[in-house]
Amino acid sequence: MDMSPRRRARPLLFGSLALTAAVTLSGCIATTPTETGTPAATPTTSAGPAIAEGPEPRIGADCDDIVDAAALQEFLGVIVTPLAPEAPADLLGPDTAAVVQLGALSCTWTNGLPHNPYPNDEPDRQLVRLSILPEGLDQAVAYVDTYDSRDPTYGEGVQGPRCLGPMEGVNTGYCELFGVIGQTWVELVVEGVVVDADTTAEDLVEGFRTVFDPMVSTLETTTALERWSPATPSSNIPVDCDVLTPTAEIAAVTAVPELRVGPQWDGPRVGQYWYGLNTTGAARCSLAIATSDASLGQIGILPSGAWGFSRFAESWLVSGGTSVTLPEVDGAEAIARCDDAVSDCVIDFAVAGDWGRVTVYPQSPAGVDAGRPAGSIDSARAAAVDIAAIVARHMAVTSWR
Repeated sequence: MDMSPRRRARPLLFGSLALTAAVTLSGCIATTPTETGTPAATPTTSAGPAIAEGPEPRIGADCDDIVDAAALQEFLGVIVTPLAPEAPADLLGPDTAAVVQLGALSCTWTNGLPHNPYPNDEPDRQLVRLSILPEGLDQAVAYVDTYDSRDPTYGEGVQGPRCLGPMEGVNTGYCELFGVIGQTWVELVVEGVVVDADTTAEDLVEGFRTVFDPMVSTLETTTALERWSPATPSSNIPVDCDVLTPTAEIAAVTAVPELRVGPQWDGPRVGQYWYGLNTTGAARCSLAIATSDASLGQIGILPSGAWGFSRFAESWLVSGGTSVTLPEVDGAEAIARCDDAVSDCVIDFAVAGDWGRVTVYPQSPAGVDAGRPAGSIDSARAAAVDIAAIVARHMAVTSWR
């Protein structure tokens, strides 16, 4: 995860969601670029709108097919409001969509309460996050090996079903399932289960299994469909933060001399998230502060991922986003969502078949030591479109294609 102070510390819950081993596997969806040098300062760009087609879940099922929503709600109980599915447009960015590009089924349900990173989650928030990827089984086992918490219930290469009952500072239950089920790689977390003071972990596991045993039975006999591939694969494989998100140029437009743009991660690089990055060539480049562990935001890039921009653009616009022009970038489409000062400023853009996103965080609340230079958040948010333009120009350089 990004080593920003906006990310809260969590108790060890037997494994973090969506982390994966940094291994480049065969079968990548694009070829290695023929040139890896730094593009010219004033490039000629490749025009072309975002592509509309894109990947679908390769297990041939949707979230409602896999999980009984009524049984899930009964297991979690109700805190404030019932569970409802969250739309992919509200959840996915270029880096987190990498596994979806590989054909994962991604499902998220919440009770609608927002994630609050300063300093702890909303205590009444309920969250269920499920990702089913029909490949990468050796890396699924590597994840289980890393945390060394196997459970024989669903097979040797599985961690879970594992649950935690109420404990100091946490008044709800938690459950998880990670590993190989049939020919799929499952990552599942359930947070915010309503519990009594005497609810045990064994009680939670029993309830968990009433919901997810049918899913496991289905996945044990599932055959994966063919992986989607773009008509014209990106040549930005793998993404190089030094080339596509150059620190010197971005620091200049933000007027933050302490800025360092590049990878920033504080946990083991295992799990579906890392598998997705390495297999698609995607990356997340942090807008980090070189003199501390703080960051101002991040830049995500998904090669051949313009399908994501096309798929989610209407939803972003309906929810208040605005189409913007990226200076000196031909053929790019961009949407800004930066009007709410207490939320992330987000610029999504598609260029040359790829999807990029610039995110700049809001100000920290009073009393939170963010470790950021004074005024740096405001200046970075004001420069968000210019940052996106810099990245898009480097992504679209014709010499890469």
